[in-house]
Amino acid sequence: MYTDLLIYYFSGTGNALSAARWIAEHARKKGIKAEIIPIDRFKKITVPPAAGRRLIGFCYPTHGFNLPWYMLKFIMKFPISAHCDAFLLNTRAGSKIFGWYAPGISGIAQVLPALILLMKRFRIRGMLPLDMPSNWISIHPGFKSATVVGIVARCRSMAAGFCERIFSGRAYYRPNVFIMLPVDLALAPIAFLYFIYGRFYLAKVFIASTDCDTCRLCEIKCPTASIKIIDRRPFWKFTCESCMRCINICPRKAIQTSHSLAVIISVISSLLPVALALRLLDAYIPPALARPVDFIIEWSVTISTIFIVSGAVFWLIRVKIINTLFTFTSLTKYWRRYLAPGIRPKDYQTKSALSSSSPEPPSLR
Repeated sequence: MYTDLLIYYFSGTGNALSAARWIAEHARKKGIKAEIIPIDRFKKITVPPAAGRRLIGFCYPTHGFNLPWYMLKFIMKFPISAHCDAFLLNTRAGSKIFGWYAPGISGIAQVLPALILLMKRFRIRGMLPLDMPSNWISIHPGFKSATVVGIVARCRSMAAGFCERIFSGRAYYRPNVFIMLPVDLALAPIAFLYFIYGRFYLAKVFIASTDCDTCRLCEIKCPTASIKIIDRRPFWKFTCESCMRCINICPRKAIQTSHSLAVIISVISSLLPVALALRLLDAYIPPALARPVDFIIEWSVTISTIFIVSGAVFWLIRVKIINTLFTFTSLTKYWRRYLAPGIRPKDYQTKSALSSSSPEPPSLR
């Protein structure tokens, strides 16, 4: 059915990378040339020429009931192709509770990119939400090894079934893509709020404890180049996707999600007299524009508060006693980390294979 396979992936702790590897392995066993390509730090997208019929896959995690902004941007910039086959695979927060494998929720992580690819004239041949172990270390500790092994083995089996269907020329859509569609669509407002608020908030609650020895591994391996070393300590920019790569690969476990900083930002944001300012301003704004203007002002104030407070804390934690206070009030200080089985920091490429000076991408077919 296919002569070659390209899989573009974005992965924080290796879940999406593992899935991409499994699919590539199945493809090669069937004589299909397979290549997996990280979209890390992409600038221009060049697609290598295909000798025959091609299948293109996009593998990525689920963030805030949506796909990461970085992956969405990549798909929006991907070249248009008439009648090229594609599949979507999103990993999401799977877990295991008393022997029951609890699924994650996709939200619009499948629907939105599918619509974009359809508008680019792709044919969607497969949609697979894969319930890999939840890696959101900011919210909960990493799972125990036995739990991780069980979840991953189940997902690998599901990926094998997916490959058998796809590589034999048939389409495959995991049933819960459609069963959960009403719930997923109902979560679209939350996904939107995550895009405009949540991801910026989460990007600014990372701190480095005094255990940091400035090895720069987090800076080197960040997929979006969002970590900058300032005064011998990592600083997270607003472009951070909270993919959890840095916190999980740090050899000294020096990177923490500061829950105390998260509380401080939330309290200060709620105490600002934004509502009063908006009421005074609304008197001078036409009624039809009142709500959009209020929204823009509230968003601007919130983002500014996050930036100012987190920036102040970044400089304050240079004082050892303050750093210790923020570190020991971070739950991640006591939690186990998570990387997908078989994944190591060396598996993350530091330079994207997609950058090219070629002005025009080659044909996809």
